[in-house]
Amino acid sequence: MAIVCASPLMARESREVEVAAALAARLGEPLLLVGVIDGEPLTEATRLEAQRHLEAQAERLELPPGRVSCRVRSDTDAVLADEECRHSRWVVAAAEGWRTSAWRRASLPERLARHGCGPVLSVRREDALVDWLRGRRRLLVVVGVDPLSPTADAAVAFLRELRRVGPCDVLATYVCSPLEERDRLGIHTPVHVDLLEPRARDMEALDPAVETVLLREVREQVGDLLGEGGVEVVLEPGFGRPADHLLHVALSRGADLVVVGMRARGAVKRLWHGSVSAGVLRNAEQAVVCVPDVLREPRHALPPRSVLVPVDFSDASERAIAQARSLVGPGGRVHLLHVHRKRLGETGGFMDHYGVLPEPPREREVMLRRLWELVPRDEGAQALRWSVEGVTGEDIAQAICQATEREGVDLVCLGTSGEPSREPDALPGAVARELVARCRRPVMVVPGT
Repeated sequence: MAIVCASPLMARESREVEVAAALAARLGEPLLLVGVIDGEPLTEATRLEAQRHLEAQAERLELPPGRVSCRVRSDTDAVLADEECRHSRWVVAAAEGWRTSAWRRASLPERLARHGCGPVLSVRREDALVDWLRGRRRLLVVVGVDPLSPTADAAVAFLRELRRVGPCDVLATYVCSPLEERDRLGIHTPVHVDLLEPRARDMEALDPAVETVLLREVREQVGDLLGEGGVEVVLEPGFGRPADHLLHVALSRGADLVVVGMRARGAVKRLWHGSVSAGVLRNAEQAVVCVPDVLREPRHALPPRSVLVPVDFSDASERAIAQARSLVGPGGRVHLLHVHRKRLGETGGFMDHYGVLPEPPREREVMLRRLWELVPRDEGAQALRWSVEGVTGEDIAQAICQATEREGVDLVCLGTSGEPSREPDALPGAVARELVARCRRPVMVVPGT
C-alpha cells in the first residue's frame, strides 16, 4: 500500500513532500506524489510542466529507484477519484495552499478524510515530523478519545500504527461535559448552587466520583499500547465545541500532532451538527491526523468478568443471581442493585435532576443487609467479588442503566416472573423490554420456571 502525498502545485512552498518521503522510507512503502493544479485550467503544456516539477522533486528525495511515482491532477475531485488514493496506507497533504470555492469551505485534507481515504495527515510544523520519522526525537501526540464514540476507537487503533513508526508520548484526551456525565452515570451531588461553597459552584468542575469513572473508561478504551513512550489520560471538562477544548490541550501541552477519528456524514448533518475533526483540521496549529471510523479494530467478544443483577427480592432475583455467578469465573464480580421506586410525597434531602439519590436513610441499612443476605456462602461464591448498592429513582430502567455505566459491568442479568410480587419495589415486566432497548451493555433475561 502506497504513501500518497497530495500537494498544491501553485503553492509557494510545500514541505509535506519531505514528510511523506521520510514516512515512506520508514515504513518501506512506495511513494505516490500527486500534484494538484487547483484553480487553474489544465492544458497540455501546464500538465507537462507540472509533471517535470514533480519528477524533479522525486529525484531530490533520495529514495530507492522505482519507489516514487508522480501524477498530475486537475483538481481536488480528481484526487478523490484516484483508486490508489482511496486504498493508500497513509495520505499526506498540505494543510494550506488549497483554493476552495465560496460555497465549499472544506479543504482537500478534510475532504480526503471525509471520503475515507485511509488516515489523512494534514502537515503543519513539518520539522517536528521529519525529525521524528528520522529517529531524532519523540513525538508528543494528543488523541481525542470518547468511551461512547466509535470514531474515537478508530483514532485509538491508529496509535498502534503510529508507535510502529516511531516513539510517541500519548495524551489521551476526553473532552467531557460535567453535567452530561453526571446524568449518564447517575452520580448524586447537590445542585442547589446557592448553598455550595464558591469553589464548588464551578459548573466545569468534575465531581471526584465522576472523574474516577471517566479515568477508568478512558484507560479501558486506550488499552495496552505497544511501543516506546508514555500514556497519560487527560480529562478536559468544558461546554461548547469539543474541538476548541481539544486544541486548547494540544496548545497548552506543546503537542506536535493531534489525532482524531472521523465519521463520514451527509451534507445536511455536517451543516447542522458540524464535526469535531473538521474543527480540529481547520484551526489546529499542529499537524493533524484524521482517521476514518472504518479503520477501527473490531472488538472481540470475551466472557463477562462483571455482571449487574437488579434485585427486587423475588424468586426471579435469586434465579438471576445464580445465573450471574455461573457466568463469571473465579475473581469475577457480581454487583447486586436495588432500585427504590420514589413514591408520591417522598422527600428527603435535596432533589437532584441529574443523578439518582441513595436509598432513603431510614431504609438504607435494612436494604443493604437484605442484599448481603442474598450473597451465597458456598465455596464457589467466595471465589467471586460481590458488591451491593441501593439507589432511589423514578425511572427504574434509567437507574439500572446508570448503574451499569458507573460500575463498568459487562452484562446485566435480569430475572422475570409472571407471578405478581408482594415487594413494594418489585420490578415490572416492562423493565426488561426497556433495558434491552436502552442499555449499552448486553442484557440477559432469565425467565421464570
